[in-house]
Amino acid sequence: MKWFLSSLLLSVFTGLSSADLVGHGPRAIYPITERYVALVDSSIDAVLIVDNNAGGAVVGHYVLHDESVNDNPDRWVNPISITSCADCKHIFITNPFMFFKIALDKPLADMARSLDFSGFTQKSLISPVWYDGWNPKYQNDGNIRMVSAAADGSSGYMTHKSGGVFSFNPLSPSKEDPTAKHAIKIGEAGIEENDINGIHHTSSLKNIILTSSKYVHIVKTRDSDGNNPLDYDKVTAYKLPLDYHCDYLYGGTDMTFMDMVIIDDYAFVLGHPTPEKGQHNGVAIYRLTWDDDDEQWHNCVQIAGSGLKDAEWVDGSGKEARFSATVHDIDVLPTADSKSHIIVMPDTGNRAVRFIDVSYPVEAGDETDKVRVYSAPYNEHLYEVMYSSEASNAGMTPELAMASDGKSYYHGGMENLYTMNFNAAQDECARVGIGRVCTLPEIRARFARGQYPTPDGDDESWTTVWMNEDCASCHLADPGACESSDWGDEYKMIAIFRPVTGLEAQCVHNERPVDTYSMCCGVGGPAVLDGTYLTPKQQQQQQAKKAAGISFGVLIPFMLIGVAVYGVYMRKRAKPAWWPKFLRQDRREETGHAPHREVDLRGRDYI
Repeated sequence: MKWFLSSLLLSVFTGLSSADLVGHGPRAIYPITERYVALVDSSIDAVLIVDNNAGGAVVGHYVLHDESVNDNPDRWVNPISITSCADCKHIFITNPFMFFKIALDKPLADMARSLDFSGFTQKSLISPVWYDGWNPKYQNDGNIRMVSAAADGSSGYMTHKSGGVFSFNPLSPSKEDPTAKHAIKIGEAGIEENDINGIHHTSSLKNIILTSSKYVHIVKTRDSDGNNPLDYDKVTAYKLPLDYHCDYLYGGTDMTFMDMVIIDDYAFVLGHPTPEKGQHNGVAIYRLTWDDDDEQWHNCVQIAGSGLKDAEWVDGSGKEARFSATVHDIDVLPTADSKSHIIVMPDTGNRAVRFIDVSYPVEAGDETDKVRVYSAPYNEHLYEVMYSSEASNAGMTPELAMASDGKSYYHGGMENLYTMNFNAAQDECARVGIGRVCTLPEIRARFARGQYPTPDGDDESWTTVWMNEDCASCHLADPGACESSDWGDEYKMIAIFRPVTGLEAQCVHNERPVDTYSMCCGVGGPAVLDGTYLTPKQQQQQQAKKAAGISFGVLIPFMLIGVAVYGVYMRKRAKPAWWPKFLRQDRREETGHAPHREVDLRGRDYI
């Protein structure tokens, strides 16, 4: 039986400022590899392993509380931070009251190399730890914040709002750890009380970054001799006033910052103008540049998000992109390509992983207009899947909810790439009789088997298709799922496949014309999306969507249009079943890509 805390330690904390940790969803992220990330999601009280290459598929999960308190979120762990390291056999998480370690049977990096996280779900074990070298007066006071471990496991640090920074050994996290101590006290190097939000090790491991609501402290953790000054109680820090550099963007408006990472000579900062009480303006990403001559950071520019507009879920260019309001963590995704630089964000209010590709502005020095934002939408009704009795009785798990088999239709080749908005794509599916645009779980199943439209019928080629997935979400004040949406009803997802990055999703306006292929799936869909586990209001919304989708298929033939004109119109379109064979250009291919076919994913093809 999993260990769990008293209701005092697990009570949900509320009423904090926007710089503090409010809102439920993915609150922190640990990039394992370029393909996999681990995150803590407080809306379901679990650690999830997400496959970035599979459109956000959950490939491993670990529930942090005992199943006996499933129906009592006040006794959930309520995680706010996560870290590990390449050789660590533990994951480290925090909530406002306690520091935890989750014992693993092998490091997450080893699981990633073997493409198998089954041991994570089945063999992990959570327990609290408060090291002998940490003053017990800082335990259980609700002020514990973030945690970070060096990639090589050489050091680990936990932040505390009124205490400062505490050290530990990530490779040997026993209670008697001789390296565990109060490493940085409030007041040292100008670090103020109640104002530490984020912490990260830099990639060089020479510094840690402590982010507060107005400034950043870059603290030295490795000197010229390779020693850590903090081991000898020597605190050396560079103070960067973020508000001084960035508030000009909003005419001097007061700003709040949550986190910062450094890539080469650039600092990327998460923040937004401080919202008034009751407002939820989405966060933004800012970039500052290091000047070797002046030996200081300067030139704060906004590269993604708005900061002023309400929370939303929008992908595309950095200028177009929108995020939720309660994000407080970002990190750098490790990439095999040295010229690829991607910031990864757990988007709390949208319950998705967001990727901000900053390769152009890092490599070119400017070109901030070429920042690209996309998503890994992992939340396939996970709260209902994990905690409803119906889903439990059906043996449903987060991993099983990620894909759905069934029949599908697609039409490949460059001549069949059309500019369509969502309604046009839905009309095309209704016209050929399959019924509707595919959902994300259906897309995942087909992409995993190489059954999707491409320009040349090659699995290594790119493709873009609309998905029947909303980008609607809400601000969750408590664990659970959205009863209704606060934003995003007019946005839908498109699926983009690239050989290098795999399957990614983008949220775009449903009326926006996009160059896409037609890909359709049979009426039905995965069990988790058929309304069985939804609230009554969500069931009504689903029925309304199905009715709207079917209405697109009521096509009244124009009998007065000549056969010749209609033939020209249909020349580059998917042909209905009754279309004369001698007018078709469809063909079967041994590669598994027939431009026109329905596919039963057990391996049988149908014309």
